Amino acid sequence: MTVAVWGSDLDARTYQQRVDLASDRVDGVTVKLVHMKDGDYGAKIQKMISEGDPPDIIQVAESVHSYSSKNQLLPLNPFIDAEKLDLVGRFGERAARSYDREGKTWALPDRNGPMVLYYNKDLFDKDGVAYPTADWTWPDFLAAAQKLTVKNGEKVMRYGFAAGDWWPWWMAFMLQNGGRILDDAGKPVINSPENVRAMQFYVDLVHKHHVAPSKVDYEALKVGNPDELFAQGNAAMIMTGFWNIASLKDAPQVRWGISPLFKNTKQATISFQSGFAITKSSTRPELAFKVLDFLTSPEGQKPIATNGQDAPANREVQDGEDFLRPAWAIGDVNMDAFKQSAEFAYAPPMTPEWGGMQKAFGTIIGEICDGVVTPKDGLAAAQRSLESLGK
Repeated sequence: MTVAVWGSDLDARTYQQRVDLASDRVDGVTVKLVHMKDGDYGAKIQKMISEGDPPDIIQVAESVHSYSSKNQLLPLNPFIDAEKLDLVGRFGERAARSYDREGKTWALPDRNGPMVLYYNKDLFDKDGVAYPTADWTWPDFLAAAQKLTVKNGEKVMRYGFAAGDWWPWWMAFMLQNGGRILDDAGKPVINSPENVRAMQFYVDLVHKHHVAPSKVDYEALKVGNPDELFAQGNAAMIMTGFWNIASLKDAPQVRWGISPLFKNTKQATISFQSGFAITKSSTRPELAFKVLDFLTSPEGQKPIATNGQDAPANREVQDGEDFLRPAWAIGDVNMDAFKQSAEFAYAPPMTPEWGGMQKAFGTIIGEICDGVVTPKDGLAAAQRSLESLGK
């Protein structure tokens, strides 16, 4: 039985530990891990499928329906029903449905780390700003970012916030303002008044309020991303995922905390999640599902928490001491922020066209963030690009 995954060395170690446990706990199976680099993963899986030798189980994320739409995965509903598996009880309502398409479940959630707000406690304390909470609204966030931004004349010495044109950042603001990318029928609705207002607020952080760096500012600072700027102590707040905890272990000069994201008309964040699916060519699908069942059980998910790999999808593990008060934690970090955020975390649009969608709006959103085009004109262009995908 083979399980294919992508990721870092930490990911590989954690997955190996988990598949070894599965080999011990699931009768009649020895599970072999196939670990690949992120950038090579999708192409390699497709090559293995085309050559007739795919893994039994594959890790999936936003790309799940690029597989299911090509009839390359098995729907899991018959196995879920046979085992009487309570997906909502195990993963929560939102996560349980995240890999559904056309009334069928194509994967089980495995990792479910929502994007949260990281903040520099020393800078907040120094400037007399109360720490962020889930009750913060956009005006609260903006006021804090303005107070935490430090200038020397016109030159910004420290930013109150840092982000950019990566889709989880701007998409979270759209969701918080009641916007969407696709409607329930899968039709593009990116050019909505809600999204235009959200993008205007977002780009104003850079070009009007000057509390966040532009692409030019990042280049001038010789910094590649907000995570790096935060680790230097030159950004007071960033929106990012669980992985940044490991990065901050190498930045002991920063005393940081995490909080759920702020809100506008609704509470929302983006979920960085992945799951496990069974390939249609698996010769032992019933046994493969038993492995999936174990890997998403409390015992199978515990190493995700104890190794500090990510936020586990299993709610029991999310609620446990291994995740909320882990042995590896640095200082007094509120790990419960991930659990709280999971209640209002949204997955990106998981459609067969997700890869094409990113290409369609990628350049246009970048131009909006750079101030080259207005949110109104840019989202109208993004709408046309998304609509052209279906033709």
